Amino acid sequence: MVNDAPCMKRSSTCMFAEDAEANNDGESAEEAPTTDDGATAPAGLGDDILNSPAFLKRKLDVIKSDIEKTDEAIETAKAQLEENKAEWEQKIKSLELEFTAIQKRFGRVGSESEQTAIIDVSRKMLEVLDTYDRAFMAIESETAEDEAVEAKYKQTYNKVLSIFKDLGITELEALGKEFDYEFHQAVMQRPSDEYDEGFVCDELQKGYMLGNKLIRAAMVSVAA
Repeated sequence: MVNDAPCMKRSSTCMFAEDAEANNDGESAEEAPTTDDGATAPAGLGDDILNSPAFLKRKLDVIKSDIEKTDEAIETAKAQLEENKAEWEQKIKSLELEFTAIQKRFGRVGSESEQTAIIDVSRKMLEVLDTYDRAFMAIESETAEDEAVEAKYKQTYNKVLSIFKDLGITELEALGKEFDYEFHQAVMQRPSDEYDEGFVCDELQKGYMLGNKLIRAAMVSVAA
């Protein structure tokens, strides 16, 4: 029993020493911060080194170098652009002018073709309207049934005129106008107390225009 006490005391001391050694080993395992030249930096310097004047100055130098390289690249690109403009600008302008001319030509051709088609169709429709006009002048409705039939024909007649209006087809003014060889077709001359000599005194058949193009001349009588 007497010999056990020193052993117990020594065992407690050994355990304390081992714990201290373990703590020392743990601290030595951590890497100490270093400066740019590789020397061991004081504790806490690792957090502040990115904000140090030396590091910021070096970073600024790198940024300035990058800016200079970018400026050089821009100047090279500008020089190349000017060189290409001198070589290709006139050719590009010529192509643009040619393309614009082609667009206008196709637009003009398309418009002219459309007008030609409208004129051709309208001339055929005018033959139908002429038949209606002659029928309205020749036939006089005597009964309610006749009036109903005539109203149906007039409804169709007016529908055609409405379509003409939508297409831009207008009726040519002739009566009371001075005779014009371009727009009037004279079929006879007669004395007139109402109109001066050389003026249209009767409109026998209506004329029509599409814009500034003549679809059909008006058939007229001219005062003598």
